[in-house]
Amino acid sequence: MGLAGCHRAKADHNGKHFLVLQTNLQPPYQELDNGALTGTTVRLLDCAFQKIDIEYGITLAPRQRNRDMVRKGQADGFFLSRLSSDMASYAEPTSPLALEKWVWVSRHRVTDGQLRVPHPDQKVTVGAVLGSNEAEWTLDQGYRDVVHVPSLRSLIALLQKGRVDFALIDQQSFARARDELKLDADDFTERFASYMPLVMYFARTYTKTHPETLRNLNRALDICEPAVVKLENHERDQIMNDEVEKIRQIMRAPALINALRDRGEFQDPLHVNVVNRDKVADLDREWREASANGTASRLAADILRNDVSTYLQRAYRNRDVRFAEAFIFDQNGLIVGMSSPTSNYDQSGEAKFAIFSNNAASPVQIADIYYDPSTSKFLSQITMPVTDPKNGEVLGALTVGLDVTAALSTRD
Repeated sequence: MGLAGCHRAKADHNGKHFLVLQTNLQPPYQELDNGALTGTTVRLLDCAFQKIDIEYGITLAPRQRNRDMVRKGQADGFFLSRLSSDMASYAEPTSPLALEKWVWVSRHRVTDGQLRVPHPDQKVTVGAVLGSNEAEWTLDQGYRDVVHVPSLRSLIALLQKGRVDFALIDQQSFARARDELKLDADDFTERFASYMPLVMYFARTYTKTHPETLRNLNRALDICEPAVVKLENHERDQIMNDEVEKIRQIMRAPALINALRDRGEFQDPLHVNVVNRDKVADLDREWREASANGTASRLAADILRNDVSTYLQRAYRNRDVRFAEAFIFDQNGLIVGMSSPTSNYDQSGEAKFAIFSNNAASPVQIADIYYDPSTSKFLSQITMPVTDPKNGEVLGALTVGLDVTAALSTRD
């Protein structure tokens, strides 16, 4: 089903390259509304492609056909797909267009002691929608008794009849289908399976001739709407109970406090007049450009060598703390220390900067989950002010990128 009248002959459209993209219906990401393709990823792509001034068209087809068309060079890209090593030889992924939380769903809500998730070596029957990302994943993981069905509704019906023991479903999609079917949530048990980034894959035949498109699109996606997974209340509570105190121990360490005090007494010349926002903007632009190219700007390299960074790098090697990154910024929003290079220097325009205006006695900011491609981990940024224990002076704010999968898997 063609939705934009696109075909391979339209390699040049109004003097611009015209992208030919493939997708399949996957509510709420791609769905039809009175014959028009809409949904969260379609709106996201509209925003991103407009920013980089590229025209494109989308054709609907089954997922496997979409993959084959990209592999054969009959389409420039397809979405949505999980990251897969099988496609590395012929396609390159974008940054995530969406993040999913996959759950194992079973029929009845039972006590915690009876809850379990299926493992590939167990004699259980699992179900997934035919051709879906979940179905591909179950096969990759080695599950042997897998039932594939044509739709999510039919999968839920099999679950209700006891034809499958567990169904692997995106949590958001399951909730939507369950509500549409007017089923009681208490009739089912959900157990965490995996977080999953969903991307667009570009054919390597395309990226070889247009290498700038993937890089530019990734930048635009980050501006338009970074993909996140909302933390549930019980997950926030677990992070507060299990992880926040460990992070506070990092903040209280004399080595860190002393390094921050020393920085206040002797500023790095490159941090000159921090109230000069034009200078800050120039430094931030250099930092971002270097980061996008996989390098560090001169300022970032200098900060990585200072005492604050040295302490954070040492803390990172402590396996009792489940973080993939840590950095400290001052009350101007500028990075003063980091365990590894951050993507930008100036944090003053980000939500975490509001920690300085929080008047609570022990303010903690816990952000929703995002996918970090540099570490291949799902992170939640936790931000807290660092104070001098001698006089209560705020020396900066610490942000830790918590590895959520590791942090929550102990109970979930």
